[in-house]
Amino acid sequence: MRTLCPYCGNYIVTVTTAVPGLLTWLLCSGCRCFLGCCLVPFFVKSLMDVSHSCPVCKHELYHYHRV
Repeated sequence: MRTLCPYCGNYIVTVTTAVPGLLTWLLCSGCRCFLGCCLVPFFVKSLMDVSHSCPVCKHELYHYHRV
């Protein structure tokens, strides 16, 4: 996302990072199987929240919650 960083004042394109959120933890706890299948939601980026941060000052600008 292209925006003006309110912290450093630079025009930037945000850096996105996938972070585990509520949906990831709900899917993990809902999977009651063995062999580590409950860890699969932590490796699927589309099931995680997304954090937008400034590449210059590293401040988090926005956090998108899936749930």
